[in-house]
Amino acid sequence: MKLTKFLPLLILLIILCPARSFADKPQITAGQSYFDIFKGYYVLKDNVHVVMSNHGFQATISADEAKVNVVTQKCWATGKVKFTHGSETFACDNAFLQWKTRTAEVVGGVKFNSPKNIKVSADSAIFNWQTNVTPFSNLKMSGSLKLSNKLYSHVRYDVLENTILQIEEKSATPQIVIPDPDDDSEG
Repeated sequence: MKLTKFLPLLILLIILCPARSFADKPQITAGQSYFDIFKGYYVLKDNVHVVMSNHGFQATISADEAKVNVVTQKCWATGKVKFTHGSETFACDNAFLQWKTRTAEVVGGVKFNSPKNIKVSADSAIFNWQTNVTPFSNLKMSGSLKLSNKLYSHVRYDVLENTILQIEEKSATPQIVIPDPDDDSEG
């Protein structure tokens, strides 16, 4: 008798649960780690390695330090950061990944290497691993695109198709600012 009273409530709760609660739990390794219960994220130090999968998309990040919120599916990484998605690799000083939007904002000494013999050095970039389009700011490119060693203020590049979608030699490019994990409005 009690089961029949709670079954509709249970079904309603399952239907109303947000989809992100069914995302895979990230694989996290680090030399030192703890969960900050007041801030809602893992604090990781020394040889940090995080692998997150969500709806068929996987992203891997290695860094000196990171904070990972598994509820909001966000990662803030600092110090010798390396972000990998498929065969594309970004190295930088700081990164902010959001699995919900499938984006990685990389800032500071950005180096991008593509298996298609493209190398980019930039101040910042935002990589969308669903569309594979990356806008770079203040960059130099080298490799097979024949844009070698010229400074560009903004380039949108499709990493899979090896195609430049937009190029600007001199423009005001927006400054990418990585948000503070303590100000995470979803957490």
